[in-house]
Amino acid sequence: MSNIAFNDECVHVVFLGLPNVPGVAAEIFGALSSVSVGVSMVTQNTMRGGRSDLSFLIPKGRLDDVIPLCREVSERVGGQGVSFASEIAAITVALKSPADSADTLAKMFRVLASVNVNIEIINSTSESAICIVSRTKAREGLEALENAFA
Repeated sequence: MSNIAFNDECVHVVFLGLPNVPGVAAEIFGALSSVSVGVSMVTQNTMRGGRSDLSFLIPKGRLDDVIPLCREVSERVGGQGVSFASEIAAITVALKSPADSADTLAKMFRVLASVNVNIEIINSTSESAICIVSRTKAREGLEALENAFA
């Protein structure tokens, strides 16, 4: 189905407890760029105490290259560590228009809940909604969404 995409060859990388100051994200993505690692779905959450978490997806095939690099960068910028989740999948649903995005999101979330697929991360733009889910339930969620949006 053209309005639903599926990717189970990705890894969710989270830089934990980063100092919330200018230049930290540039340092992280500069290091990834230096080894030609593509990223998607970048999200930063500011937490209390002047710290933030920064997360993104990378291709699973680059994980071995990225682990030591990310740990070194986290230490260099004063982060509290890095986590890597490889048993995930990204399911993306195209949104028809910003006006109906809440309806589409509600339907997407209801459908995934109806087959007991827990959403670990949600990212939405005016064009699409991406849900990161456990790889063990991802195909079931994909099938349910394809049926619901057929």
